Amino acid sequence: MVCLDIERDDAGQGLHSSYEDTFMFDREFATEALSTYQELITKQRADQSDAFLVSVRRLGWNPERLAAERERRLRELLQWAAEHSEFWRERLIGVDASVFTETDLRSLPILTKKELMANFDRIVTRPKLTLERVSDHVNHLDEDAYLDDEYRVVVTSGTGGTRGLFVYGWNEWITFSLIATRWRTRSGEDPFAPVGTFFATNTKHVSGALHAFSRDFAGEGPLAVTHLPASLPIPEIVAGLNAARPTVLTGYASAIHLLALEALAGRLNIEPNWVSTNGEQLTADIKDAVRSAWGVEVYDTWGCTEGAFAFPCGPGRPMHLPDDLVIIEPVDENNNPVPYDQPAAKILLTNLYNKTQPLIRYEINDSMTITDEPCECGSGHRRITEIRGRFDTFFAYENGTIVHRLGMEGVLLGDPNVVEMQVSQTHNGMVVSLVTRGECDTEALRTGLERLLTRSGLRSPEVAVIQVDSLERLWSGKLRQFEPLPD
Repeated sequence: MVCLDIERDDAGQGLHSSYEDTFMFDREFATEALSTYQELITKQRADQSDAFLVSVRRLGWNPERLAAERERRLRELLQWAAEHSEFWRERLIGVDASVFTETDLRSLPILTKKELMANFDRIVTRPKLTLERVSDHVNHLDEDAYLDDEYRVVVTSGTGGTRGLFVYGWNEWITFSLIATRWRTRSGEDPFAPVGTFFATNTKHVSGALHAFSRDFAGEGPLAVTHLPASLPIPEIVAGLNAARPTVLTGYASAIHLLALEALAGRLNIEPNWVSTNGEQLTADIKDAVRSAWGVEVYDTWGCTEGAFAFPCGPGRPMHLPDDLVIIEPVDENNNPVPYDQPAAKILLTNLYNKTQPLIRYEINDSMTITDEPCECGSGHRRITEIRGRFDTFFAYENGTIVHRLGMEGVLLGDPNVVEMQVSQTHNGMVVSLVTRGECDTEALRTGLERLLTRSGLRSPEVAVIQVDSLERLWSGKLRQFEPLPD
């Protein structure tokens, strides 16, 4: 696999790879030879493999070495953004990138998703990557595909409900995929164990795109990987797992929770010896259910579409941040710095490796606690000790039907005119309120949601879809997208 970073010689001197340092090398010469998807992905996987060990070594770097790496990358990022992005050129007026430090980041304004999307064409550093072209690519993306034989595009609705588009260049996508996978070398996981995964299957979503990047052209990975979308009805997931019998499970915390309950009820007959979760808060109830069902502790992970992935130190222990490739600032509701070991209302992410779409102090509404205390494992990467995530992950109905939010998102985000959404559960269905860009096909959305509910096991579901001018937000300004009925 790959991370195309600084390699070191035996004397500890930096050997900077120009391939990594620019990230934006001209691949025009290669597009004619790599004209098909299979040829492109084979080439990208080979590039990833070349840099895998370099990336893994940096998991053991000490805090001083990591800080020096972040500062080097930060200065390069600021210089690149000022030279190639109209938006950042204006925002970074007066900034001397050559002497800029991590502490100086506090002097820069915060970038919100709304601002990112409003200035998309001015933020990206490749003029051909306009919002219109990138949106058109995503809106017609049924299977995994490259844009211009080079770029990967992923979508997020986020807790704020507004759709965001994130573009990764060739090497940047390689780096992102490594952040999400390199930690497995430290986990003790059997590299040849059969795996069951429960994330998105649509490659518009980052988990679906990363899965597509790891599988072979028959739809499976080089290992025995069974991918069952978390949006499937639970009985279908259980049947698939009973047939595949994986010994490794990884997926959204809510999906793993439901599977543990199915195992305790005697319907799921597998014996995993390794379980990890991502994307949602890992609660005590979920840990207890996994422990009761299979007698193992859970590896917890955290990631975001914007380019970060925290890796587990061990089952039940805090997660390490990718401190070599991103800067994460914990802040309060008013964007004031929050000390280590204190709960933060949100974080500000500076992605140090994505130079196609520079994200500098990008606001992410994930509430967490970060510590810089030394870890017993010896890694100098800082750690997330607590995440307070969202609880609106699925709707449970009286007859036992369970519908994951991912399935509902898959239907609603299929209409490119949907800007914000709020889905409220009713006793026999749901009411959906949408903010849109002009008209959208509400009847098609209603029919799609009814089909999802029926397939999941709800009889004669009742769904209403209405367009509104605005949605009511929480006191914090966040939008509660999915509102389950009270227990």
